[in-house]
Amino acid sequence: MKKTGMRRGITVAMGAAALMAVAGLAPAQDTPTYKCYSRGQIVYTQLPCNGGKEVGPATARKTDKYTPPPQDRAKVARRAQLTLEAREECSALEVRIKEQDAEFKAKGPAATVQDETPLVKSKLRFNELKC
Repeated sequence: MKKTGMRRGITVAMGAAALMAVAGLAPAQDTPTYKCYSRGQIVYTQLPCNGGKEVGPATARKTDKYTPPPQDRAKVARRAQLTLEAREECSALEVRIKEQDAEFKAKGPAATVQDETPLVKSKLRFNELKC
């Protein structure tokens, strides 16, 4: 009789564990969550309230660890300190440097110092302006 009781206990425990696992798999995203204010404090609830806002799940961020982070903020901060004329010159130099770099690379091993001089001068001016 002991074995039967123990088997029954194990069966009940396994059934309860399976039921809890299935209940845990139910999507919680179907139920909206509301951000409400009660007695001067923020309260999150599943029931709508007066003046409350519906909040949804945060979307997952996708990052690629092999891609360098954008440096736009640093560039914008540096350029903000420049005069309008210097900013325009920096923008023109960026375009010119890309074009000159492409031309220089296209020449390959046949490129000479004279072919590289305009590119070097553009980069030097870019650095002098602190673009």
